[in-house]
Amino acid sequence: MIGLGRFGSALALELAESGVEVLGIDSDDEIVQAHNGLLAQVVRADSTKEETLRQLAVHEFDSVVVAIGDDLQASILTCSVVRGFAHPEIWAKAISAQHGRILEQLGVDHIVYPEQEVGRRIAQIMRGASADERR
Repeated sequence: MIGLGRFGSALALELAESGVEVLGIDSDDEIVQAHNGLLAQVVRADSTKEETLRQLAVHEFDSVVVAIGDDLQASILTCSVVRGFAHPEIWAKAISAQHGRILEQLGVDHIVYPEQEVGRRIAQIMRGASADERR
């Protein structure tokens, strides 16, 4: 999990609770300290550097999630570095349609728009609840 903000943290912790071994990477020391002991390993690192990700064996993982949302440049550069590795399937958070298009052009396997997807899901739940209440 590269990026341990709200989305990345929630996803990483959920995966860890289900028994998945999660390596958490973030550039913020406070965030890294907050996740220490909650994930298999947590490190403070610059994910835009290929050598750094190789040292952390990111290229050996089955899947990599790039959950960087507030730094578009870091998100795009990180996805580009990870795309250069032969192995991992890439999941990436996009914060806008333009961001998503760039990630798509880089060859990211799965692009996630958390805010839009949660909004749609809540709307579906609300419509279902309203229909049930009318019955």
